[in-house]
Order: sequence, then structure tokens, then C-alpha cells
Amino acid sequence: MVALRSRRLEGLFGARLDAVTHAHVAALKTNAVSEAYDLDFKKELYGGNDRAKRDLAGDVTALANTAGGVLLLGVDEDDQARAADLPGVVLSDDEVLRYRNVVADMVHPLPTFDIRQIEDPSRPGHGFLMIAVLRSPSAPHGVRVNEGLRYPRRNGASIIYLTESDVAVAYQDRFARRQTRYDDLLRFERDLIGRLDVSDQTYAVVTLVPDLSGDFTLDNKFMRTFREETIDKELSVIPRGVAVRHVTVGSRRLIAHGGSEPSKAAWIACELHQSGAGAFAAIAANRSDLARPGQIDPNTSASLIHDEDLVLDIWSGLRLLARHARDRAAAGGTATVRTTITPVNLNLPAELHHPRGNFNMGGMLGSHQVTEPPQATSVFDIDDLAEDGPGLVAATSVMSAGLIQHFGYPETLQMTPSGTIRTKYWSTQRYGPRVQQWATQSNVELVDDTAD
Repeated sequence: MVALRSRRLEGLFGARLDAVTHAHVAALKTNAVSEAYDLDFKKELYGGNDRAKRDLAGDVTALANTAGGVLLLGVDEDDQARAADLPGVVLSDDEVLRYRNVVADMVHPLPTFDIRQIEDPSRPGHGFLMIAVLRSPSAPHGVRVNEGLRYPRRNGASIIYLTESDVAVAYQDRFARRQTRYDDLLRFERDLIGRLDVSDQTYAVVTLVPDLSGDFTLDNKFMRTFREETIDKELSVIPRGVAVRHVTVGSRRLIAHGGSEPSKAAWIACELHQSGAGAFAAIAANRSDLARPGQIDPNTSASLIHDEDLVLDIWSGLRLLARHARDRAAAGGTATVRTTITPVNLNLPAELHHPRGNFNMGGMLGSHQVTEPPQATSVFDIDDLAEDGPGLVAATSVMSAGLIQHFGYPETLQMTPSGTIRTKYWSTQRYGPRVQQWATQSNVELVDDTAD
């Protein structure tokens, strides 16, 4: 996968960057495509001397400090910076590794970039080298020159260097962006929670904000497509018998939820923003089913949350939100993720239970109830969350553990931080067989380990 998503570049190439072929690159010459702030042609490979290394590091850094973009090696330009000749370059894994090492050694902090070898089908071992650089939320990046750092950025098709005052402003912007992402997490989470019917249901909530925003056009055509993809469909990775019943729009967002009321969400809900951010909620406990005998008001009982439901909710939310960010809004790179459980308070505490054991009677996990909403926050690669595989499993394990530890239990039993699934901790009467089927299809390792 290529982390960089750019509608402009994908339009020029006629394909996503991870699907660009030799023919797509050759068409740049036919169409007389010019270099720009996000596209740079190089006739040859970068050399091995100090100046060539600085050029490589500087070219990558300039893109990361500006809007991201592509370095395309093996394409020569004319005097108007248009693709004019396609000599190609020799392709080798050793060269790719050398480039990675040069950038890692000379650029601080290290930006996110991918290198693709695009082979000429008529000349094996020869073709184009694509270096796709993500616009960086950690900018400014500096290139080590002697004992200091220089900070390049793109200015159209050329490179300029930031002044001392420019660098100071860039650092201020970096810290401001971090705070803005955190504020957005809380705001989007709060917006979705305000839509939930919490009279007798307790929810796991997952919120995701891409570190670099994307966008899409929210119009009638897009809305019809979203409705077809969502209405009467389940949003969970493993079906739970809970489907979307209502689809609508809000301010710069798509909205879908279950329940009988168009204005109030029950069972499952999501709000998916044009920026690629989003929030997802799924039922973790139905309190009306858990009332003790003789209890007058079932809504005052503690929320008894099964660990398998909690893990599945987080698993489903991570995947759905990441796919929205990547596939609808064309957001790439990393995203900040937050999870919580709501409602939880002094009058409505929550307990963590498991459904396994003899006769599926289960028992309590952890040492105590929680009386405040537990929460966990982390950062993940969007592609890892969007694709079924070990990366999604590992992230689910980490985010679930962040909530489970609030109850006094140390880890997620169903999944591991290394991306494997523990079969012992999925009850056979509920999700076990379908989880194993998903793992097999997704090349995720199943282990019979016991968490000691």
C-alpha cells in the first residue's frame, strides 16, 4: 500500500498510486504533464556521493513539508518542466533500501514515504522508481547538513528553504495541529453520543481523526451511494443481528443508525465527516435485559459489559472509520483514535464480564466497577485499520486493553498486540466460529494460547 492519497495525482496518473503501472507513467509524456508542487521528475537515480544524498533527502523533505507528492525517477523533462522522455532506470531492492537508509539518516523527524518499483513489462529489471511522500503532520522536517538542519519546502516546481522565523511558525503550527486533532476527537465523539438513546443501552464509542484531512463532495449522488451501501446492512465485522435503519446527512457529514426513531440512534450508529474523520457507536450492554429480580427501575442497574462484545465493537469501529477516511475522503497516513464507553457514572457504574465457561455462565473480569467513562487514545496507520489483517487485530487489541485496564484487568484476551487471535476466548455459542472464519480469510494467525 502507498500511504499518500491525492485526488490530483490520481487523476493525472489515472489510478491510485499503489496501482500505477508502466503504461500510466508513459501516458505522462503523451499528455505533456508538467512538474508541480507535488510532482517532480528525475532522469536518473540519485548517486552515492554526499551531494546526491543531500539532494535525495532534500527532495523528500520538501514534499513532506509542503503538500506531499511524488518523485518519479526515470522521467526526463523539457525546458518547460514537462515529461519529455522516458529513459527509465535500473530497478533493484538494494537501491530502494539505500534510499530508505539515506532519508532515515539525514531527515529529522522521519517523514512517511513509500518507494515503488514500476517495471517495464518489455524490459525486466528496468522501469520507473516512484517515491510517494505523505504531507506530514509532524512538519517541519529538517535535512542534516554538516552540524545543522535546513528546512526545504516546495515552491511550485522548485525548492526554497525556510527562514528562522518561518521555522518558528512551522513548529507553532505543528503543536496547534495536535491540539486541534484532540479537540476534534472530543467534539465528534460528543456529537455522536448526543444522538444515542442511552435510556437502557450502554455503548462502546470509537472516534477517528486523520492526522491529514481528506475530503469528498457530499451531494445527492454520493448520498444515494451511501444509502445503498448502508441501509439494512450490518456495520460489524462479525454480524450481530443489528442493522442500520436510518440514513441521513448533517452538516458536512453522513449519518447512519439503527433503532425505530429517525432522530435518535439505538443499537448502532455512525457519523462520517467530509474530512475523513468519524465516530462509531455500538451497543455494549442492554441494561433492560440485566435488571435484577425485584428491581423497580431497570435503568439504574450497572452495565454488565461482556468483553467479547466490547472487543467486537472496537474492532468494527476501527475498520469502518478507517475505510471511510481512506476510501471516501482519500485521507492517508496516520490517524488519532479514541475509544470510550458511555453512559458511565456514579449512578450507573459498569462492570466487565465474560460469557465463557460451563453453560456459558461466565463471570466477572477485573477487580471493580468503573464510575467514570473509561477512555483510551492512540495513533495508527489508516491502511492498517482499513485492511482485514494482523494490523487491524493488533490495533483492536491495544485499544480494547486501554478500556479493559480501567476495570482492573491487564489485557485483551481475544486478540494480541502482535496481531494474532486467541481462539480460547471467543465463546463457541456466540462469535467463535465466525471469528475463526474471518481470521482464515484475512491471513490472521489463530493461536490456542492461554493468557497466563
